[in-house]
Amino acid sequence: YKVNKEASTFYLELNEKKDPIFKNKNIRKAISYAIDRSQFVNKVLADGSQAPKGYVPDAMSERNGKDFADQAYVKSGVSYNLAQAKKYWAKGLQETGKKSVSLNLLSDDTDGAKKSTEFIQSQLTKLPGFKVTNQNLPFKTRLSRSQNGQFDMVISAWIADYPDPSNFLDLFTSTNSYNNGKWKNAQYDALIKKSENQDANNEAARWNDMVQAEKILMNDQGVVPLYQQALSTLQKSKVKGVQFYPTSPQYGWQNAYIK
Repeated sequence: YKVNKEASTFYLELNEKKDPIFKNKNIRKAISYAIDRSQFVNKVLADGSQAPKGYVPDAMSERNGKDFADQAYVKSGVSYNLAQAKKYWAKGLQETGKKSVSLNLLSDDTDGAKKSTEFIQSQLTKLPGFKVTNQNLPFKTRLSRSQNGQFDMVISAWIADYPDPSNFLDLFTSTNSYNNGKWKNAQYDALIKKSENQDANNEAARWNDMVQAEKILMNDQGVVPLYQQALSTLQKSKVKGVQFYPTSPQYGWQNAYIK
């Protein structure tokens, strides 16, 4: 039995343009703290997927033997703490002048997606006065609504086609069309721009720009990572040398042999 971690993160986007309440940092942090990711991956998904270290996946890219996800790790951005969630929630409601909130959670209509929305709904409704209604729609419809901003909260996913943090981090600049929730942070934008221009040919500086950008994204809770996807397989013990790549193509057979 082998579990191979893919360069794929599922995450919650909060529509700041449609729902101004999500512009409040305390509200965003409350939502993240309210989700028990360990329970989610172990009891609900149960397919080898793992609780994320952040937005950029684990075991995708490293420099000098150090994984990007470890270097950019912000514990508060992916931790579960319901008591803390309720404190942030109460503070956020007070700051936004709300006593209760009713919002929709959008996702696909597959069995797996339905399980995911049901779990996230059960977690978020533990926040006092938060009513969440699930919307499970066909993939193309969900994608269209995501891109057109026709949602309150949506479960999105991204899988890298090349093993570099930029493949993920570029998505959350303020002008990127994939930034469906319209989160904006000038410092984040500046760091991504710097990594692509001024520091493009300086490997160490470029790496540091991206590490700092991920930390800003997580500290500000611009996105709520839910889990890192994994591919679980059975492989005969006599099959050796098969390489798994987190990005495509998934398998390398050039060194494979039968013992």
